[in-house]
Amino acid sequence: MPLDDLRHLFDRDGARFVPTALCTGPWDKRLQGGVTLNALVAHAVELVPAPAPMVTARLVIDIMKPTRMAPVETRVEVLREGRRLQLLQVDLVQDGAVTVRASALRVRIADSPGTDGLAHALPQPGLPSLNGARSPLRHINETRLESGGLEVRGPGVVWARIAGEVVPGVPISPFVQLAMAADFGSGTSSFVDWREWTFANVDITLHLSRMPEGEWVRIAAETESAGNGLAVVDSRLADLRGEFGHAHQTLFLDRRMP
Repeated sequence: MPLDDLRHLFDRDGARFVPTALCTGPWDKRLQGGVTLNALVAHAVELVPAPAPMVTARLVIDIMKPTRMAPVETRVEVLREGRRLQLLQVDLVQDGAVTVRASALRVRIADSPGTDGLAHALPQPGLPSLNGARSPLRHINETRLESGGLEVRGPGVVWARIAGEVVPGVPISPFVQLAMAADFGSGTSSFVDWREWTFANVDITLHLSRMPEGEWVRIAAETESAGNGLAVVDSRLADLRGEFGHAHQTLFLDRRMP
């Protein structure tokens, strides 16, 4: 299928998920990108029934090794389950090896005092896009860049809306979209020249006070580095209702080969 016509990330082949061209990574076209691997992890979490009304309060995703542009399987194990908590482990497996390992902590929902999350207005169309001209996800991902970006050093803010499907017939949910968009923090708050450096993240952790709502998610990101070959990204997450969580990424910096 031509790239312009693709709207789903994966095709199903029995128990396997076959990546479409939308999954092509930004650093090596032979490998799947972290954004769409995050989507598959979040999708696998959503398929597991909770024992009570719960919210996913924490999602941790570790990249164990590169995932080729080839089929992967999901393996999910319930590590702990009760009326108050549920802990899941999600593995993405390729050729018998775990390439991504994640954990999701769900917490029961109950009435309690809350805090008012700071609300933000959605910017009007016409702002620059975070999507690169060669990014396959540009076909399903709309971004509005308030500040920052790959060409600007320092903190940045971007709104994202991803309107596609995980597999044919299964729309990208707000939670899956969040797992994808939270990965945009590193590109939003750039501090090196992407033409000279790669800065792939080796993990991502989301802490959430509630599930995202609506079509849009806001990522306000800031990157810190001690100049020692790694960096840490802290992103505040929000939707039109207000702020609801944080995302953290560890970046591995490497000079591009000439």
